[in-house]
Amino acid sequence: MVDTDYVDITPSAISNEAAPHMAGRKGVVFQENEWALINNNPGRLTKEGVQKKVDLWKLSANKHVRILYQTMLAQCKKLETSGKTKAGAVIYSRNEDGSARWVEEESNQIK
Repeated sequence: MVDTDYVDITPSAISNEAAPHMAGRKGVVFQENEWALINNNPGRLTKEGVQKKVDLWKLSANKHVRILYQTMLAQCKKLETSGKTKAGAVIYSRNEDGSARWVEEESNQIK
């Protein structure tokens, strides 16, 4: 067995999207700190918050970070509770007490 300092937990569907020439093989690996981010959700993101991160990173050339959040969306079991504020904004992340920390911008609200 070879010791490594990374963990490959990328779902195959995500790897295939990132590297179609490697179809059927996992092509993305994560460092230990990234693996901890994916599984432990230290940013206390909701499902919608992780999806928002994916959408934001799609605008970047940094595919690795986008794939990291896609993997988090597919595998993280510690996502915060989804919900909306009284004003109807989607909650993307929560504080430790459960209150909204990162919410959808008002300009995006349907009136």
